[in-house]
Amino acid sequence: MKLFCLILILLIGYTALFFVIYALYSFLKCGCGRFAPYVPSVGKAKDCMLACARKKLQNASMPMTIIDMGSGTGSLLIPLAREFPQHHFIGLEWDKVPYLIARFKSKRLQNIQWRCENFMNYPCQTADIIFCYILKSAQNRVGQKLANEIKDDCLVISELFTLPQLEQFKQYKTTIGVPVYLFRKKMSSKRSS
Repeated sequence: MKLFCLILILLIGYTALFFVIYALYSFLKCGCGRFAPYVPSVGKAKDCMLACARKKLQNASMPMTIIDMGSGTGSLLIPLAREFPQHHFIGLEWDKVPYLIARFKSKRLQNIQWRCENFMNYPCQTADIIFCYILKSAQNRVGQKLANEIKDDCLVISELFTLPQLEQFKQYKTTIGVPVYLFRKKMSSKRSS
């Protein structure tokens, strides 16, 4: 019994050490915050983001394009792709480890395309829904990119961070205090008059 407990403690310790080293590696590789390191959406925030997307997808009369800017292991896209096979999902992830895990987890889904690249280089003009979970240091660059590129009816769902260049029209507070924001393109004063 003591040997089993010792092996279990060592296994847990080595696993925790691996994740700490990987998190440090990921942070350094992301330019010390220039791009978001891999941090998955979990719990009530994830549920809220999925519910917001489902509402729009259920009411769609034509196939939609959903982009996850920083898709990680696919925790948002994979459940939606299974539920809505008529829509097209694009996961953008610069970190190869979560990217490869996402590809493996969704290998039977034909409606997901995974791209291992910086989301700032990917055009978002065709997106109907965009997920993003970014660092504060990138929110202005991401907000400006989306303001310049997205369609008028594109729904942007952001976990934790605001995008001042877009119009925030809804905010949800989850039980652990992580906000989820819904944004759309700001209408120019000419168009609104």
